[in-house]
Amino acid sequence: MKKNIQCLNIFYKTKWRNIHNSSIVRSKENLNLQKIYTGEKQNFNKVSFKKEKIEDVIKEVKFDYYYFNEGKKNKYKDIPLNISIINESDFPPFKAVDEKLHFSVLENDLKIISTNRNNSCGSRYEEINDKVNEQGMSVMLENMAFHSTAHLSHLRTIKSLEKIGATVSCNAFREHMVYSCECLKEYLPIVTNLIIGNVLFPRFLSWEMKNNVNRLNLMREKLFENNELYITELLHNTAWYNNTLGNKLYVYESSIENYTSENLRNFMLKHFSPKNMTLIGVNVEHDELTKWTSRAFQDYVPIPYTNQKEVTPKYTGGFISVEDKNVKKTNIAIAYETQGGWKSSDMITLTVLQTLMGGGGSFSTGGPGKGMYSRLFLNVLNSYNFIESCMAFSTQHSDTGLFGLYFTGEPSNTSDIIKAMALEFQKMNRVTDEELNRAKKSLKSFMWMSLEYKSILMEDLARQMMILNRILTGKQLSDAIDSITKEDIQRVVHNFLKTKPTVVVYGNINYSPHYDEICNILGHK
Repeated sequence: MKKNIQCLNIFYKTKWRNIHNSSIVRSKENLNLQKIYTGEKQNFNKVSFKKEKIEDVIKEVKFDYYYFNEGKKNKYKDIPLNISIINESDFPPFKAVDEKLHFSVLENDLKIISTNRNNSCGSRYEEINDKVNEQGMSVMLENMAFHSTAHLSHLRTIKSLEKIGATVSCNAFREHMVYSCECLKEYLPIVTNLIIGNVLFPRFLSWEMKNNVNRLNLMREKLFENNELYITELLHNTAWYNNTLGNKLYVYESSIENYTSENLRNFMLKHFSPKNMTLIGVNVEHDELTKWTSRAFQDYVPIPYTNQKEVTPKYTGGFISVEDKNVKKTNIAIAYETQGGWKSSDMITLTVLQTLMGGGGSFSTGGPGKGMYSRLFLNVLNSYNFIESCMAFSTQHSDTGLFGLYFTGEPSNTSDIIKAMALEFQKMNRVTDEELNRAKKSLKSFMWMSLEYKSILMEDLARQMMILNRILTGKQLSDAIDSITKEDIQRVVHNFLKTKPTVVVYGNINYSPHYDEICNILGHK
């Protein structure tokens, strides 16, 4: 019998700033889109702590280091595949599922969101100056996740997860960190305490840190081996040079010396307070999740919340070329700054524009959903044999972002590739009704399909709550997409094309033009 799987995530954030950009003409914005995108804040149910002994209310996982007994005989061994091994009477009666979102907040300001459906702590906030060097701290914390805590050793943690069949992960991003766990519903009490214990009470034992320091180097090498990820990293490093979002999302070799328990604890003290946390549960009963979360925090003395210095990204734009002799093609990415980021309803417009532009590879075999009728596929891949792949991208953060094009092609045609990119940028504000309607339908289809995945749903809920302080449902997002007009696209394109371009050339750079020449091709005098 298939059992219900639950997902649990903890996200970290810091205070976001309100954005108002005078370059965006508010009076010309889509009022219907604004009405959908901006609304009242969510109401949270206040939950009080209940003092209990945790051992009295939770069953401990049996700890087996090794298994010495003989293997058990498989009672299903001789049953043919056409005969069911499950009786219909074994299934529980059907019960309608309440997919409504539920909201609670603990006394320490930790927010809990759940749906019973079948932070910013990241490299942006790493302080790097003459007095403090926090470069790579987010990735270092990711590296030490789910090791020894005040309650469980690393071995005990791993064996407990093996015993209940749970999976855990930790990921550091530019503006938040995510600790997540996926398990069967019946193990909610165990994994809630385990994941919160790893977040609140890590020990950072010296021998454990020493044993996995090489993983930091491997993570950096893996990033360099993935062209798309590395170019995304180079775009951020160049677009916000030496500040905030431009901080590297990997650890320098020279920063390995900062990989100490003291530095990690100091970084956690700055960002890991309950007020910066959002706990998300999918396919869980909200009351159960709230109960076990409250119990896990009952003996915890919270880190005092302090207002951190406001970190404002300073867009610089610019140019970088990186040669890699192992990459035979030339990879070119050109991007512009977009104002407002997640906080602006223009994010919906930019996403529609990205879908409209589309893209793909020259060796696509076609078929539904491949984007064969997107503009880049029709105008670029079908027209230029020296371009191997092309795509539009939109990378949005809490208060700013990037929109651009990424092309791969023959090195000797680098200038021609840039001219093709410039032509597509110039034509972006000319959209037909057919293109717009196709892009809307394609985007809505992709959105609804993505929300079927628990991990994506969890991240979406947390990101919206951290940045917007409210949750937009799938229906509201679908209505927002439908409300986009050609005038909205013309406005956002006009706004971002006025900014200084960020250009990255990677791989074979022997034929790369100078930045001034590239700007001239793009129409920036």
